[in-house]
Amino acid sequence: MSNSRGQAGGRGSGKYDRTRLHLQKQPALIHRDRKYSKGDGFSTLLGIGLAVMVVLGIVLITIIGHGNSTVDASGTTTGVAPAYGSLNHPKGTCGNAGQAPCPVSDPAWVSVGAGSPAAVASAITTNQEFIALASQYGFTSLDIPALVHAYRAHTGVDYYDDDHWVVSVRNNTGMRCGLFDFVFDRAHSRMRFSSYGVLTAQDPHALQAFPYVSSSAALSRLQSQRKLKVLAGTRPELIFFPIDPSFPYLTSPVHKWAGGGNSAMNPMWHMSGSDRHDYFLGADLYVHGQQDLPITTGQP
Repeated sequence: MSNSRGQAGGRGSGKYDRTRLHLQKQPALIHRDRKYSKGDGFSTLLGIGLAVMVVLGIVLITIIGHGNSTVDASGTTTGVAPAYGSLNHPKGTCGNAGQAPCPVSDPAWVSVGAGSPAAVASAITTNQEFIALASQYGFTSLDIPALVHAYRAHTGVDYYDDDHWVVSVRNNTGMRCGLFDFVFDRAHSRMRFSSYGVLTAQDPHALQAFPYVSSSAALSRLQSQRKLKVLAGTRPELIFFPIDPSFPYLTSPVHKWAGGGNSAMNPMWHMSGSDRHDYFLGADLYVHGQQDLPITTGQP
């Protein structure tokens, strides 16, 4: 019995010891798993850290490269050969060293690709004022635009110093119902809206295209009134001028002037006579000499 118990006890003890040994070993295994988990996490963090350092290095190189490009573009280094399209090559016809400043972008100005009446008429139809007034007054088509030259103007005001394009417009019945005036900036091939005059059906000009006096009529008057022909190689041109301020009322008793020329919408014909003198004919159909024109004095 005792042996049996001893064996039993021994077996029991052995079983207990094995169980205890198993339980003693399990925490050790768990402990090793924890050590392994921490080691793996550390390796992962180390890898991420290295990746971050690589990325930061690339960013730093990019920034340095961009800085060098900026220096090259500014012209402080001489490693880039000038060529069309390179950053250190002047481009365009304005705004660069030795060139005139570029015109300020202004939506009021309309680009005119060519100075022909057809190109001007096409450009006029894209002008916002023209579109708005067409909706308001119902005109549907244009006559041929006429170029009116600025004559002896040095005022510093573009209205007087620049040429103008003037055109009459028609409604769907064919009647002229208005007159447009556009300032023409020849240097920059553009024009802007200046004014619009309404023509009623009772206005005699409602049946006429602008200009209301033809060039042939002007030449005929030069011949009949001055016994002159136009100078060879020249032709009549429409002009207007800055009128003398002492003529504020063109029909006043003191300063009677009915020849026109005081605006682009009321121009005169300028003709060079065969005697090499200048002559002008306006709305009064009288041929004037240059000394007759009420042009403002004291211009800069």
